[in-house]
Amino acid sequence: MKERLLFTLMQLLLLCYSCADTKNGGLTIPEAAAGNAVVSTARLDALVEHPDDPDLLADMTTIYGSLSTLANTDRQDTEPLEASLVRKSPLPECVVERPTVVVYEDCTLANGTIEGTMSSSGDDIDFDLTIRAIGTGGAGSLTVAMRGRVSLTAESLEGSLVYDTVIEGLAQFPDGLDSTLEVEYRDIALDEVQCPLSGVLAVAQTIAGESTSVVEAAFGPACLQVELR
Repeated sequence: MKERLLFTLMQLLLLCYSCADTKNGGLTIPEAAAGNAVVSTARLDALVEHPDDPDLLADMTTIYGSLSTLANTDRQDTEPLEASLVRKSPLPECVVERPTVVVYEDCTLANGTIEGTMSSSGDDIDFDLTIRAIGTGGAGSLTVAMRGRVSLTAESLEGSLVYDTVIEGLAQFPDGLDSTLEVEYRDIALDEVQCPLSGVLAVAQTIAGESTSVVEAAFGPACLQVELR
């Protein structure tokens, strides 16, 4: 019950689920979500170059939504959403760029905030960011703390990220609710359009201190080929 309520809450807070239907090579929603998570993560190097681009910032919520979809592989009837935390929201002048570090200083967006740091060194990108989304009409909030490191080139992706989530202000959870997604990108090879050709995306989910799922998506040998295990 907790898993379904949490999944429904993520919809209510307008996080973007970049899920696919039969037009995406006949993939199931969890399979497409795994591919979308990799493609969106592979775009993060562009965010390093353009940290104030709202569409690139929106990829972070796309990644989280896709990973959450993958972790809930039995919920294949979920419809994709078209909104996200920051897409099309003008970014205020709250981004401080330094030689190797970008600082988001409590950036206020249309329906939430983002703060923290993103730094780069060679192919490595480190994240310590907190995104807070407010539900429609101010009903409830979802706070996601994203931390970790990915190593990204035009041909490869590897690394690990952790998303700690706190839900507040909803009648379903009078005491609030917390969850964690632990993510590993294992030796993922990318083609010229950043589609995964090999490697594994692994996601482990914990809700209210209880392990609820561990899912691995193995890619390849061709683009749009995914095996869940």
